[in-house]
Amino acid sequence: MQPDNRMPRTSQTRVQSQARTNRTTVIALVGSLFLMLGLMLALLLAMTIHSQAAAVLNDDEKAALGAISKQFNKTKTMNGEFIQTAPNGDTLQGYFFIERPGKIRFYYSKPSYTDIISDGSALSIEDRKLKTQDIYPLSKTPLKVLLSERLDLVNDQRVRQASIADDIVSVVVEQESLLGDGVLTLIFERESALLRQWTIRDPQGNDTTVTVFNVETGRPIKQSLFEIKRDLNSY
Repeated sequence: MQPDNRMPRTSQTRVQSQARTNRTTVIALVGSLFLMLGLMLALLLAMTIHSQAAAVLNDDEKAALGAISKQFNKTKTMNGEFIQTAPNGDTLQGYFFIERPGKIRFYYSKPSYTDIISDGSALSIEDRKLKTQDIYPLSKTPLKVLLSERLDLVNDQRVRQASIADDIVSVVVEQESLLGDGVLTLIFERESALLRQWTIRDPQGNDTTVTVFNVETGRPIKQSLFEIKRDLNSY
């Protein structure tokens, strides 16, 4: 099924304890989804990146990461579907829309009711069912930088390792949280330079994996998808 620009609406009410549980899961996914775009979301996950030297890459790895960065920088819009697999095997799915610089939307299908939206200046995490939201200044997160015009994986000091196997390029990023070290692994197709999957391992060793599919690039996206609704009763 191809993603479209129509969003379902709901006005029902959810039990608060269930909302808190789902919210914890979603915030974990926020980290992995944002990291997909440039290894970010230090604000929401209280993370800081190591200041160690960048990985030592061979010529083949440099060429692969250079091609991926070049293709990413040429891609101004991207949309598709995603499936998240939590450490316990539970899954969530939905649609994502990206317009660089600065705009994103991740729309979760039921049983989740979450929207994650950036309008270019603010970042909102919304619950469509409870009609609640948290808003953060985009300028206070790495998201603003990493949804900018240019990404450079070859010289990014956050990259710890890169490997190539057949048509698959894996990029490993080490990050430090207040609770300990975490590792992010990004999986790209070498020929197309498209991101297909990423896994974030938290300080406790738990893996959350996100797989994207039905991805389209260069498609015009309705600007209304990036609007943050201050009045959630409009849902």
